[in-house]
Amino acid sequence: MKNLYSFLLCLFAISLFGAPGDTTWVTAHNKTDMVWWNHYKDTASFPDGSKKYHKILMHYTMGCATGGCSDWDYTTRVFLLNATGTMDSNVAKIDTISTSPLVVDTTWNVFEVKEPFELARVITPYGNSLSNNWTHDFVYDVTDYYPLLKDDVEMSIHYQGWSKGFSATVKFAFIEGTPAREVVKIENLYEGRGDYLNSTDFENNHLPSRTVNIDPATTGLLLKANFSGHGFINSLNCAEFCEKDYYVNVNGNRVATQSIWRDDCGLNPIWPQAGTWLYDRANWCPGDKSLARTHDLTSSLSGNSLDIDVDIEPYSYTVPPGEVPANYNYSVQLIQYKSPAYQNDVELERIIAPSNEDEFSRVNPICAGAKVRIRNKGANVLTTCEIGYGMDGGEWKTFNWTGNLGFMESEVVELPFIGAADWMSYKSKKVFIAVADMPNGQPDENGVNNWYDTEIKPANVYPADIRMTLRTNNAASETHWKLTRLDDNTVVASGDNLTNATTYTENLSLPAGCYLMHLEDRGKDGLAYQFNNDGSGSLRIQNDGGSFFIKTFNSNFGTEIKEYFTVGYGIGLKEPELKSFVDVYPNPGNGIMNLEIAYPGKARVQLEVIATDGKKVFKKET
Repeated sequence: MKNLYSFLLCLFAISLFGAPGDTTWVTAHNKTDMVWWNHYKDTASFPDGSKKYHKILMHYTMGCATGGCSDWDYTTRVFLLNATGTMDSNVAKIDTISTSPLVVDTTWNVFEVKEPFELARVITPYGNSLSNNWTHDFVYDVTDYYPLLKDDVEMSIHYQGWSKGFSATVKFAFIEGTPAREVVKIENLYEGRGDYLNSTDFENNHLPSRTVNIDPATTGLLLKANFSGHGFINSLNCAEFCEKDYYVNVNGNRVATQSIWRDDCGLNPIWPQAGTWLYDRANWCPGDKSLARTHDLTSSLSGNSLDIDVDIEPYSYTVPPGEVPANYNYSVQLIQYKSPAYQNDVELERIIAPSNEDEFSRVNPICAGAKVRIRNKGANVLTTCEIGYGMDGGEWKTFNWTGNLGFMESEVVELPFIGAADWMSYKSKKVFIAVADMPNGQPDENGVNNWYDTEIKPANVYPADIRMTLRTNNAASETHWKLTRLDDNTVVASGDNLTNATTYTENLSLPAGCYLMHLEDRGKDGLAYQFNNDGSGSLRIQNDGGSFFIKTFNSNFGTEIKEYFTVGYGIGLKEPELKSFVDVYPNPGNGIMNLEIAYPGKARVQLEVIATDGKKVFKKET
């Protein structure tokens, strides 16, 4: 029966992706080196606009430049440069023909004015510890920019960095089909970068009130805003480390208030990093996206125009002499839409877990229940749908979701537990599939977006008898942990209210199943972090008898560690092995140090301790 159902799924996939669902890929940048503050430009040849696309995804893959990654966190902004048809000019060259009388010959550079539309904003990581072949993929839904993504278009990446360097690859996936709603018009309300000296200056020079014309065909209106704050050498630590709001006002009425802040930098998927990577910031984290927020203004539609004013919460500070003022990168766009194309349409938007995608690396690999994001792309409020899921070739399960999602709203859905043995793939590749269907009990009017699949890496396999060793730092009150057998949601062991600089050991004999080791830090700065006075701690899990096994976790983990593993289920992976292990603590120390060495089998070890001046202060052989 499993094989038959797998065959039916394959037929379903063919029906989905035969014509609607066909994907055209376009490359705009290919490993473009960004090594100095500049606009790096290239031209992309997009489709000619004769076909419709239900979804357009942009993949921005960041890597190290040819000479390696920079040590610093810099802003990068991906722009589409839209040709306006307006010509302008500047002086290219001035030649002096005669000095008496003065006669000059001026050469003019004539060019077409192009308007920048920001598609993405990503901050580079602290890259001095990254290998030269490091890459990280960021995915953006850019479907609404379809009216501008036609024919030959110049693309620009603005690298706001002052040293080597990162690289950028930008590719677009055009997936055929009818979009959820057709864009009538997209326009910039505000676009740029500016110093925040005071509220009046910033509002007058960067965010003045705008009057926009509404097209007669418009039935929906969305404002998309991205503010990120930078600079902090002042008493308020603004704008990078101070949380401020922005306000959206329409026709004199405040319709939205949004914080310019990211409170989850300690969960950064690029970890650990050098530098202050885990500090929360003004809508960005080193090595991650600056988040664009959306505000539905449809209820404000009235007449043929609207007055829109977007302001930053006012604040006052003094710029120290010779220092850089607080400043903001900002992009505010207004999108006008026609009526929705479908009444009942549910999209399986992303598979969060299990997944190999870079964005979700913090919560993967897993061995238990799956996690997906669905989205309502129908005009009717979505209250029910069916979600089918399972490994390709494995057991297929169905979950009946209930909720309340308005048009274009989304929700993360946790799907019921799948036993660890069911994660076995019956093919060479391990592929997880999820399908959303039957919105509101009705056949889906747009089946092209129901299906999502992703290759996965199964969780590690641990021996049944393990020893867990946790050494706390000097902020033990922040540390707590729990080991859970997910098959029956039984807490096997846990720890809280711990003592500073203390070693805790748990010897456990685990039955077969799927487990989650969850270690959290309430201060969001891990067991070791160079910019505090908490000292260092560590966590490792190793075998308690039997064949040699050890797993050591990086102590600079920020907010949490989630380690899923199985016992008694191979799932095609070997138990991890480590040839040797050395741990020195406390670090930093006071002159008395502890040394632990683990090595499988017999080995001859020579230990030397060398001071910073090069002198050997200790030597021993075993």
